[in-house]
Amino acid sequence: MRFIKADGVPLVITIFGILMGIGGTVIGLQAIADPTTAIDFVDGADKMGIAWGGRNTGLGVAMLAAVLLRNVGAYAAAFAGAIWREFSDVTAGMSDGGSLNVPFALILVLELVCLAICVRNTIAMRDNTPA
Repeated sequence: MRFIKADGVPLVITIFGILMGIGGTVIGLQAIADPTTAIDFVDGADKMGIAWGGRNTGLGVAMLAAVLLRNVGAYAAAFAGAIWREFSDVTAGMSDGGSLNVPFALILVLELVCLAICVRNTIAMRDNTPA
């Protein structure tokens, strides 16, 4: 798997990144093409559905770019953006009197772990590089 795995990024994070990147890009492009497919779409809020799709597409492409660039720092940046996406989805669901969206919360926890590993490995790689 050397052809796709970045130094400092475990294979499981690479696979998770690929899945998140493809999923975010596909779901986002679908919402851009048809805003009514956006999660929790409200009738008449087509512009919000398109914006939601753009957000997901951008973060999905960023994750795929990190995988293709094979750079642990790019992974950290992509996971940081994805964390804010999941955080906003979780808090939006709870703010209107809804309950905790468990799938989004679990993905948020996984992304936090991935971010921590990538940041730790980015720092370790930076400190071991001669100036």
